[in-house]
Amino acid sequence: MTDIRLRQAREHNAAAEEARLLIAQHLAQRDMLIRRLYVEGGWSYSRLAKALELKPELIAKIIRPQAR
Repeated sequence: MTDIRLRQAREHNAAAEEARLLIAQHLAQRDMLIRRLYVEGGWSYSRLAKALELKPELIAKIIRPQAR
């Protein structure tokens, strides 16, 4: 006999994993669009940050991930 809490824990674990994958996909798409805007649209880090309501430091990490 399976404890209902065990089944629920498995279901929530599976749902959390699906959410993590979805988040990763959204962030990858966001990053690709930000890079394209920067390269093709002549946007500066600060203008992109303001337009997207993100910090300029995050924009910098997205555009130049190897820079620290």
